[in-house]
Amino acid sequence: MTLSKIWLQIPFFLILFLISLTPDYLAAADGMLGTVRFTAGKSPLENEPVCVELPETGFSAEQVFLIETADAEMTAIPAQIEKRKQSADLLWWIPPGKTAAGKTREFQIHPGAVSPQQELTIKETDKAFQILIGDHPVLSYNYKHIEPPSSLDPLYGRSAHIHPIWTPSGKIVSDEFPPDHAHQSGQFLAFTKAVFEGRPTNFWEIKSKKGRVRFKNKVSKQVGPVFAELVVTQEHVDLTGESETPALLETWGIRVWNQPVRDPAYWMYDITSDLRCATESPLKLPQYHYGGMAIRGGRGWTKENCQFLTSNGKTRENGNHDRSRWCDISGRTDAKAPWSGFTILSNPDNFRFPEPVRIHPSMPYMVFTPCPLGDWEIDPGKPHISHYRFLVHDGPALSRTEGIWQHYANPPQASFQSAAP
Repeated sequence: MTLSKIWLQIPFFLILFLISLTPDYLAAADGMLGTVRFTAGKSPLENEPVCVELPETGFSAEQVFLIETADAEMTAIPAQIEKRKQSADLLWWIPPGKTAAGKTREFQIHPGAVSPQQELTIKETDKAFQILIGDHPVLSYNYKHIEPPSSLDPLYGRSAHIHPIWTPSGKIVSDEFPPDHAHQSGQFLAFTKAVFEGRPTNFWEIKSKKGRVRFKNKVSKQVGPVFAELVVTQEHVDLTGESETPALLETWGIRVWNQPVRDPAYWMYDITSDLRCATESPLKLPQYHYGGMAIRGGRGWTKENCQFLTSNGKTRENGNHDRSRWCDISGRTDAKAPWSGFTILSNPDNFRFPEPVRIHPSMPYMVFTPCPLGDWEIDPGKPHISHYRFLVHDGPALSRTEGIWQHYANPPQASFQSAAP
């Protein structure tokens, strides 16, 4: 929506009056709240989120939009305020188009709401929270216990996983209850070799009857023009004692970004995992070759038609436990079908970054895991927090992945200046 469309709603005599004003008065009459500017890093930024902290002296408007100072058309750009309890609020926006490396762009902040090209929604079904961009589903988080097919042991049923995960063209790049390893459902986080209260437990291999991960409750959801976020709590439940006991409580913040283009090459979303002890007992995690943030690739992906690529240029043949900034898994159902895939970007703040990535020698799955690097534990009162960004794409791995990771790991520096005197 351009400012010219907004002007059409103003009476003609008022337009004449505003035109007669000086630029400074015009800005005040239009209610400009301030300006923000950012400088791109060492690689171009393209349709990726940028944020700036709003100090206490900032504004209180709930709905705002931006206009780029250098834009003669005065096109309104959607923006969204993230309210934070313990620190200053953040203003998020996705600068349209490409920003050259090292370039600075400046935007005016105005009160009011503008609609994005496609609306974000979070739809609740009888089993899942589904996040959509326009009419296109991006992902489904399963809060309901999903029963496996009748051909599998009922023990494989589960909740607290994301499936399906769709590309922009509608291809599904995840699987649920794959026949060869039915516990690998969609996207999930679990640990395999663990010790709770002196007893060996296992939250990954559900059929072991030692542990499982399950949905506990929805915490919140937020939908705006820039992102939609779902916050849920999960339990990592130990089954080896006299009764079921949650060993860990985990909060997932799932944030889907709304790129300002009609046909993006990929969907982009983030997950922040906040793991805390559910009792006064720590969870000990002995050294092991997998366990962590995982994805099971699409049904029909095999060793012959599924490929991996790490940030270090490693593949399935030599990439297992490569300490990677990011890793892509791409597949297709047969040699003539088009490729599609899923990339996990790890954050420098994560424990033991760069984390090893477990790449299975034959199956279409991978997991970012700190476990191969030695024993560790999650202690009471000390949360284990990890951050990941995900790119769900049509075609093979994106050529821009390293640049996207650089912006995720080292966000562009942004500044805010209030218009208040």
